[in-house]
Parts: sequence; structure tokens; C-alpha cells
Amino acid sequence: MKTQKFSYQFTPAGITSNFVPLIVILYADVGMHLEDFEYKMWNVLQICSYGIDEGSLEELIVEFSETYECEDYVFAYGDVKSIKKTISKGVIVESNTIYASASELSQRDKLKKVLDEFEKMVPDL
Repeated sequence: MKTQKFSYQFTPAGITSNFVPLIVILYADVGMHLEDFEYKMWNVLQICSYGIDEGSLEELIVEFSETYECEDYVFAYGDVKSIKKTISKGVIVESNTIYASASELSQRDKLKKVLDEFEKMVPDL
């Protein structure tokens, strides 16, 4: 069995609730790393998807969404290839995704605008 070697960074929300979304930021460039990205009271999981197989990617996302009780609101932002891996396994629905190029992923202001768009998708609870 091949050992998976990939990196991820998780920044939890200040509270645990099934009403707190999980934002999954997927990027394939191993040289790009977004450290401790905080957004409001949301859980943020950043994954370098380079070299990760679909099963491991799915397991990681499911593990965090269940642990932090946010499986009802999982959103993805990232490069096309990485996001297609998560959609094909049914982990994240296509309507909860926004595709980006590698250059857009590295721009923190762009990322905040994307997260503002996701916020509009979450019902007021």
C-alpha cells in the first residue's frame, strides 16, 4: 500500500456547531501555502491536493466535517482538478464550489471575496 504524503492546515471556528460552515481550500501547487486563514466564525481547511488520492482527500474532508459538526455546510474553493476530485466522490456538491486559478488562490483579498459569496449561500439560522 502506498503511503500518502500531503499537507493541510486547519483553522477551527471559535465554536462547534452544525451551523458553522467548513470551507475547503484546495490548491495543487506545493509551493503555495496559506497559513492560519481565519474567516468570521467558520472552519477553514486548506489542503495541498498535489499527490493526494481521491479516497484520502474524501476521508480528510469527511473527518473534519463530522468532527466539527458542519457536514450540512461544506464549501470548496480551489483549482479545477482538485475540486473535481471532491465533487466526483460526492463530498461537496457542485453548487457549493467556486473554481479558481493558482494565481487567484494566492491572493488573500480574492479569497475573502469568495468567502463572502459563500456566506450568501448559508441560510440565516
